[in-house]
Amino acid sequence: MSKIVVISGHPNHNESMANSKIIHILGALNNTHIRCLDDLYPDYKIDIPTEQAALIDADLIIFQFPLYWSTYPAIMKKWFDDVFTYNFAFGPEGDKLKNKKVILSITAGATAESYSEEGFNFMPLDDYLESALHPLKAAQVNIVDSIVTFNMNSDANEGGNVDTVNHLVVEHADRVKAAISHTINR
Repeated sequence: MSKIVVISGHPNHNESMANSKIIHILGALNNTHIRCLDDLYPDYKIDIPTEQAALIDADLIIFQFPLYWSTYPAIMKKWFDDVFTYNFAFGPEGDKLKNKKVILSITAGATAESYSEEGFNFMPLDDYLESALHPLKAAQVNIVDSIVTFNMNSDANEGGNVDTVNHLVVEHADRVKAAISHTINR
């Protein structure tokens, strides 16, 4: 049976409607281990050997995070900075993650249309993610799927809608589960 590790990069998943529900759904899957960075490292002091061991042990890695200014939140950036080290994720002996299967699971409060040259975010999402994905590319992982769901804003003061988010969470989680199934049954 494949070992799945989910790295949750939400800075406070207990206050998140979308990401906390997605994590809950994924956590119910067999042989899935959830690593909520905000719970594990509220002080941002990452246990590098433990995190590296979790990645090495996994057959499939899922990065679950909300877009924060069109990239991952600070705690996930710090995690990448600390964990993806020379001779672990890159460098002459940095092949420890080479060919590991990865699924990106991303939530965005904004609309898909806002990620364009004419939109609020000024560029397509892929342009923003290019630099964010650099550590994964350097580590030579195999990104098997990227699942992005927009309109994941439940705050009515910001134009969000709880019912819409609840519906989108289920759709998003179903897409992630389908990607998992497809990946581990190859």
